[in-house]
Amino acid sequence: MGKNYNGTQISQSVTVSEVAGATVEDCRNKIFVYDENGKAILATGGTKPFIGVALIEAGINDMFGEVSGKVEAGDDIDIQIKDIGSVIAGEAISKGDEITAGADGTAAKAKAGDYVLGIALSKVAKDGYARVQISKYQKNA
Repeated sequence: MGKNYNGTQISQSVTVSEVAGATVEDCRNKIFVYDENGKAILATGGTKPFIGVALIEAGINDMFGEVSGKVEAGDDIDIQIKDIGSVIAGEAISKGDEITAGADGTAAKAKAGDYVLGIALSKVAKDGYARVQISKYQKNA
């Protein structure tokens, strides 16, 4: 008789909730990595494996927009870890570009040896919202 996996605890979620390791003024649609304590911090380049991208609803939800997206150290951040998401472009991005993190958690084109968040599915200018198929790996040197 075959195995029955009904009721097993396999998470199908595309998101995780992580504790912020530092205050971030606006975490929305930014790329995050783990710090040495296992807390989520903004990625500052392609040198570490990525957790994923903070959701657009992450952080404070301020109806006036003055502090929307802000998280304090110790707050929870909802982060998308797979599938297709949106990230703010730190430079011009073209369809098919391999995406890594720039200096401020925004999307940048990956260079040799960088960790890659995924593949761009849209062409956008700097500060636009790039659609990315999240498929994390390290680019060959």
